[in-house]
Amino acid sequence: MPPTSPPQPPQPPLIGVIDDDPSVLKSLGRLLRAAGLRVASFASTEQFLETHPSWSLQCLVLDVHFEGMSGFDLEAYLADAGVRFPIVFITAHDDAAMRERIEAKGHAYLRKPFEETALLEAISRVMAASNSGKH
Repeated sequence: MPPTSPPQPPQPPLIGVIDDDPSVLKSLGRLLRAAGLRVASFASTEQFLETHPSWSLQCLVLDVHFEGMSGFDLEAYLADAGVRFPIVFITAHDDAAMRERIEAKGHAYLRKPFEETALLEAISRVMAASNSGKH
């Protein structure tokens, strides 16, 4: 009988972060890694599409406004492609209609600047909703 290797512990969730502000991208990466999560960071929606981690993300933290393809455009593109994972939209512009549109799809919405705990709670909330089939 061949020896069996010990079971590997499960890997922490992989969180994608897309923001065109380098300081925001860096600080969010540090925060998420400090919380025990794995992070894949991208400076644009186009960079994400070019180098996506095989759609193995458990959640995406996504800025709304970009030059070129917006966060909403990316979300629609992914949905059309049948790729669905929970999204936490982040933006510096508060807009009630935008917030309602995002939350109606089961995603979370945070206005910059936000508390670190608010982001971690939003990620946890949308991932739990997605895992329970409510996303």
